[in-house]
Amino acid sequence: MATVIDTMSYKLRVMSERGIELMTTASRQLDEMADVVASLSGPDLRKPCPDDSAGDTIGALAVHMAEGYHFLGRFLQGAGYGPGRRPPGNGHGHAHGHERAQPPAAASEVLDRVSAGKAPIGLLADLTDEQLASVPGTGSSRFSDGRRTLEQVIEAVIAHQATHLNMLRRAVS
Repeated sequence: MATVIDTMSYKLRVMSERGIELMTTASRQLDEMADVVASLSGPDLRKPCPDDSAGDTIGALAVHMAEGYHFLGRFLQGAGYGPGRRPPGNGHGHAHGHERAQPPAAASEVLDRVSAGKAPIGLLADLTDEQLASVPGTGSSRFSDGRRTLEQVIEAVIAHQATHLNMLRRAVS
């Protein structure tokens, strides 16, 4: 177990090995997605995708999936689990609606957005056992029901992303 000093409150804080494991799992998943996206061309992005809940093209699905990692970071910060201030707006770290993403013009745009997902995933490593065992408020994310622990919410996000990754793989094969 690693120890860090939280300079904002000057308290000694112990990071959770489980938080590090969650970060590692999400990071591997993001790397797998980056590998798939790196193999795509512009015309590939416009091909139909059977998962129309996330977008009707491969490009829209890839952007939707990339946004999922950014959603996770906004949720953690908005619910008070991440460093920094709460985001402005609705106060619970996510946009309402979770609209479909528009397909990008180039695969490099998607790859850039996917790569930017590393920063939000990095927040997972800083979570403590106490935070992971806490229960985020109902509606603080689409995965928070007032009963799930933060760890279970994060696992649900990772599972949701895995479903999209599998759909993306099937769509490009």
